[in-house]
Amino acid sequence: MTHPTTVTEPAALSDQALMGLVAARDRDAFAVLVRRHQAGLVNFFRRMGDHSSADDLAQETFVRLFRYRKRYRPRAQFTTFLYLLARRAWIDHRRAAERRRKASEGAAAEAELGQAAGTDALDDAKARVAAALGGLTGDMRAVVVMSVYQGFKYREIARILGVPEGTVKSRMFHALRKLKETLTGEDAA
Repeated sequence: MTHPTTVTEPAALSDQALMGLVAARDRDAFAVLVRRHQAGLVNFFRRMGDHSSADDLAQETFVRLFRYRKRYRPRAQFTTFLYLLARRAWIDHRRAAERRRKASEGAAAEAELGQAAGTDALDDAKARVAAALGGLTGDMRAVVVMSVYQGFKYREIARILGVPEGTVKSRMFHALRKLKETLTGEDAA
């Protein structure tokens, strides 16, 4: 006989429902959220240029998620809250690393990886795009990565970055123009 108080398995719950359980310190619910979103976060950090730190940054994001679990409000999508924490973790990481290296080192490392991968056209194209992304400012790169690679809408990106939606659109416009110039070798008009 099943009891009326039996709860749904955490894996079947929405992210918002899981966060409600996480706020009450439910470790199983937290583990489900980690499994659902870890690969996306690692991918996000890699595309932001932090290949070697991507796993650590994803872990830091989840630590922050647990720490700030009671601040989450289901008004916005869970992923907006998660990527807001991820962006803050990334900014903190970049600030700490700034004294040890220049921001462009990530792009140089990606270009070297692309050259070491061989002469395959796809590998070369990926390396050129990665290097071009690395040449963008952090603000422009964040907008491109969140929109193109993570699939966020401009409204969601604006919430994550804490800027107006028009600023996101402007950054995307300028980023795409700079990427085109870099990839095609055209000079700005």
